[in-house]
Amino acid sequence: MMEEVYKKIVQDTVKFNLGDEEARHIWRQLFEPFIPEQTSKVQIVRDQRYGPAERNVLDVYFPSNNAEPGKPVVLFMHGGGFFSGDKAWSDKYWGNIGKCFAEHGIVVVIVNHQLVPYNKDDPNNMPTGPAVKYPAGADDVQLAREWMYKNIESPDFGSGSSSKVVLFGHSSGGAHIAANLYAAGDPERVSQQTEIFPPVAGVIYLSVPFCTRPIEGLTGDFTRFVGHLANMITLSLVFKSQLTSWHSARDALNLPTYIGTVQWEVQEAFDAAVAFFNTYRERSKPSGTNAIFHVLKGHNHLSNVLSIGSSDTAQASMLLEFVCTCTSTSLTPQHGSVIRSES
Repeated sequence: MMEEVYKKIVQDTVKFNLGDEEARHIWRQLFEPFIPEQTSKVQIVRDQRYGPAERNVLDVYFPSNNAEPGKPVVLFMHGGGFFSGDKAWSDKYWGNIGKCFAEHGIVVVIVNHQLVPYNKDDPNNMPTGPAVKYPAGADDVQLAREWMYKNIESPDFGSGSSSKVVLFGHSSGGAHIAANLYAAGDPERVSQQTEIFPPVAGVIYLSVPFCTRPIEGLTGDFTRFVGHLANMITLSLVFKSQLTSWHSARDALNLPTYIGTVQWEVQEAFDAAVAFFNTYRERSKPSGTNAIFHVLKGHNHLSNVLSIGSSDTAQASMLLEFVCTCTSTSLTPQHGSVIRSES
């Protein structure tokens, strides 16, 4: 029963460690029985290549019997502590997000991105494969966005709108999105371009460790990934000092921003969410505009996103409403209530 899962969440509170791969699997297995199987109502196109790296592939989910053009689009970037994760983490994850959102009339693109090589059995965390260096994840986000801009309006991929794209990142996946949006992360990569291209209608950061404080067990690999930027934090790199005053990423009206965290969040992610929220307010235009900040009751760092598609609709409803508002769309699910934007 789901009640037993909630009891474990309360019992464990914030024990989850961002570098604990075993714990990820335990929580996934607890939630999987409550995620329905994929149905014929949702069509899936798998393994579309969007870039040159081995992991530059994506899956597209969209409603099977809805040929209407101009659907909103959500790009989901999975987490995994920068070193693990997959668009097909299991038979149900992260297809749960594709299925849930597609059943509400949304095209969903779930992206694999490059990972920091990590050998947990090596005391020096030596790489297990080709070195992946920062800003690989940010570059992957850009390539995926460009793929969507060129392809997502095709009926083969659900007839989405290239101008109604909402970016959604969980944990480290959200950090890659932030690094992509906010000048890709460091002074050497600051662009003179003032507009976000391809266009983005909104961005969702769910339990994102914006601060790059070393994670226990990952220090060696993470330092190799970020190189000379190892002692800096994402806030200063990607937002606070690198964006010009007229950059559209700071336009809170044209790029709505949702910062989501949970009642029992790991310290790195919660501290980062609060810091990012405050920094956003300092730098946003119009001056002093806040991002949406939501703390999900009764959940932890993983359970929030694992619950999407289950009978626990608390997190999914918040995100669907945000997507609806960003894209000025009325989202009608195949069952349940209608969620409407106020435009």
